[in-house]
Amino acid sequence: MSNIDPIKIIRQLLFGKTSVTVQEVETAVDTFMKMNLPIPETREMLIRKVEELFTIRQDEFRSIEKADENLPWLNDKRAKIDFVNGFWGSYRQYLEEEKNFAPDVVNKLDRLTDSILDNLFDPTEKVKINKKGLVVGQVQSGKTANYTGLICKAADAGFGLIIVMAGIHNNLRSQTQIRIDESFLGFDTQHTRAFNQQSIKIGVGKPGFGKINVAHSLTSSLEKGDFTQGAANALGLNFDTKEPIIAVIKKNPHVLRRIYQWLAAQADEDTELSRVIRNKALLLIDDEADNASINISNDPERQSSINGWITQILNLFGKNAYVGYTATPFANIFIPLDDQNLFPRNFIKNIPAPSNYIGPEKVFGFSPLEEDEASNTVLPIVNRINDYSGFVPDRHKKDDQLPSSLPESLKKAIRCFIITCAIRRLRGQTTVHNSMLIHVSRFMRWQDHIAELVSNQFIYYRRGIDQNDAVILDELKSTFEKDENGYKSYVSVSQQILDSELKSLDTQIQVHKWSEVLLHLNDAASRIEVKSIHGGSGEALDYFDHKNGLSVIAVGGNKLSRGLTLEGLSISYYLRASRMYDTLMQMGRWFGYRGGYVDLCRLFTSRELNEWFCHITQASEELREEFDYMSDIAGSTPEQYALKVRTHPGVLQISATNKMRSAITVQISWAGRLVESYEFKKDISTINNNLRNTEKFI
Repeated sequence: MSNIDPIKIIRQLLFGKTSVTVQEVETAVDTFMKMNLPIPETREMLIRKVEELFTIRQDEFRSIEKADENLPWLNDKRAKIDFVNGFWGSYRQYLEEEKNFAPDVVNKLDRLTDSILDNLFDPTEKVKINKKGLVVGQVQSGKTANYTGLICKAADAGFGLIIVMAGIHNNLRSQTQIRIDESFLGFDTQHTRAFNQQSIKIGVGKPGFGKINVAHSLTSSLEKGDFTQGAANALGLNFDTKEPIIAVIKKNPHVLRRIYQWLAAQADEDTELSRVIRNKALLLIDDEADNASINISNDPERQSSINGWITQILNLFGKNAYVGYTATPFANIFIPLDDQNLFPRNFIKNIPAPSNYIGPEKVFGFSPLEEDEASNTVLPIVNRINDYSGFVPDRHKKDDQLPSSLPESLKKAIRCFIITCAIRRLRGQTTVHNSMLIHVSRFMRWQDHIAELVSNQFIYYRRGIDQNDAVILDELKSTFEKDENGYKSYVSVSQQILDSELKSLDTQIQVHKWSEVLLHLNDAASRIEVKSIHGGSGEALDYFDHKNGLSVIAVGGNKLSRGLTLEGLSISYYLRASRMYDTLMQMGRWFGYRGGYVDLCRLFTSRELNEWFCHITQASEELREEFDYMSDIAGSTPEQYALKVRTHPGVLQISATNKMRSAITVQISWAGRLVESYEFKKDISTINNNLRNTEKFI
């Protein structure tokens, strides 16, 4: 097993170039091959991987700003801010050399974070100021990497305190802290929070990533490492330090109250504002800004608990900035425009996903495909299933009778995961994470029971592989080679993608032979474990601790439904219905980046959910198009963006009712808007009638 990253070495041989010729790539790969390092990739595979990296593109972000309040300042002060040797310089180098980000994506991130910072304020100025903005990306498209870049630049510019609100569950907060440790702090907060020479260096703290930049963390990446006053005081940290301080916290009223009280103790008396902190500028990052942050109080004179604590924390600081990040801004754009609220009055940025992103339009398209249809633009990876009603009824309750066996579709999904893990090893991806998601119930009792059934079924397959059981090996071979009942085999899916426009998504797609896959089945299966992931299970997706790759079948519900990244997710079995656009889209953990295994991914879901996702994909795309249209109009402001979102003719809601009290439902015709009709009636009588009327009119 090799931990050598050939792409990292080859990029170094290309001397940090942002564009290369085919000849330069081949020369760099040939130089690397002469090193005779133990790697599974061939010369041709390496050339394809490097060329793919340099062909990934990302469109420019679009912006709607309140120009009269956003006074540019960054370019005037840039010469005094050392981004190159600061946190940003180390982070940029880390993205390029350690995370293998495409050069064009890093350049676009550089420009985006400059723009956001410029829309905020100079933190070194002695002024009273507050700014609010929103950054909209796509689900699992890299928003954490985006706001980490903003954090790095804000720290370099002089923001003294940075608070990141990362979801409502411990596992997402912990995962976010780990990424901040790697990308900003440079040390492992599980072992030390105050910077010192004995801290365990990770990420940007390792030798070679610029100079050592000092920052302090009030929280740790432990599952229970959220903010407490005792832990903060135990650091012995001088709050007035010039070095930046960061805290990664849950959106929880108790946690928010604790950090507010601790900060209030650092504040000075002020006759106008009661207590205020003047000597530090606050940057508050709100990850998943549409979840829990919005004021849902029925009383117009009161704020809901979490929303109230957020605004109180902001108001403690004479200089404060709030930046929300979300992929589903449906609720955010309907927030009433009120200074005590969190409406992004100063700016909204829309980030296009890079060209290698696998988003809703590539998974579902804009209208459901029939089983026998093929598309050049939609990946053939969705399997619509109908054998689950006796397994997990649509409206089951916590105490309903538990199922005694798994449906055939879930057994097939488990076989698919084993095969996918084996093929990834065949392709040289031996130290990567592999995840399978099973999300069918919100009840912990059901999750634990289903995890036990899944574990028993998986052990049955693993034992059969280990013992060369002909029956089980034939089942796996059939799953790999045969199309049946709407299911497309691995051979068919890989070939269909290679024959379509989608082949450019991944240069490693190829059709394998069963004899090749068979050689890796035992190694793949022996590494897989089954975990039930919920608040009472005590299990965690500890990818960070598995340096040689974790392979896991995760059975869960709410803890796996928003924000949390399932590393190397390839197989999803999803039946958990939600009637809200934002919740349903956020549950799609299968969106993201699938370099080297896009043709090995599978989603098993119901026909109804498939259709719902198609509708939401269309509504989301229209919202982005509306944004782009408005960003081209001089003088457009964020409050003008809250225009309209396509409603569903059936049961779906745009967001929770208590988040949308300011929204109204209206009927809109095609007239008066530049929108192309996307569907026409197909019956003969209607067509003939239209033709007669057209001829008569002409």
